Amino acid sequence: MRKVLASLVAVLALPSFASAAELEVGGFAGYTFPFYSQSFEYDPGRVTVDIPGVTIDQAGEFELKASGGPVFGGMVTVFPVDPVGFEVRYDRADLTIKTASPSYHVHVAMPSPLPPVDTNLSLTESQADLSAASTFSLNLKLRSSGDTRVYLSGGLSHVSDLGFSMEQTVALGVSAVNLIDSTLEISTIPLTARRKPGDPKSNWGGNAGVGIRIPLGEHGGLLLEGRGFYFPRQTFEWELD
Repeated sequence: MRKVLASLVAVLALPSFASAAELEVGGFAGYTFPFYSQSFEYDPGRVTVDIPGVTIDQAGEFELKASGGPVFGGMVTVFPVDPVGFEVRYDRADLTIKTASPSYHVHVAMPSPLPPVDTNLSLTESQADLSAASTFSLNLKLRSSGDTRVYLSGGLSHVSDLGFSMEQTVALGVSAVNLIDSTLEISTIPLTARRKPGDPKSNWGGNAGVGIRIPLGEHGGLLLEGRGFYFPRQTFEWELD
């Protein structure tokens, strides 16, 4: 009888909990601001020439930089008590990887009295493709009292696999030296970025945000929010294509 009574009390308590809880449903759109920029330096090595006093030093560099894109999504929050709630949200963000034109510098030390030869080569800017990031998050959400509310929320996030592909042409090195007209022949080769085999991968990370809700009518409002996401680093290797 005690078990039956306990079950009955629990069932009878459900309508009371439902009446006290509050449900918020929202959708949003905005813009992303990714924090990623990386430069890659490469050194094909010194070139030896069968001429006394002639040495060739060469080095190159290219850069990747992420730029923002549109973001949209939705969220559902249940507040069992007024200041504390549990939020489930979905975010989909478009990101773009921009590349700077690779630079390549060659310095040729000539035997005296000939002047040194310096060559700067700008290669074709490559194209990179990065798929949109889709995240699901489960957060603890806090809000202030009053009609205009301030929100704080944060918790665990899971991001989808990001598809990344890029081909970058770099200077392979000096292949011929013409001392008569002080010109150099420089060969190039394309590189492709591929995910590093055996690199530990985790799709789990975290998020945190702050916002303010301005009431619009009896049951609506405008929420202005800023939110940051963090996920573990992934490693890619450059391979000769």
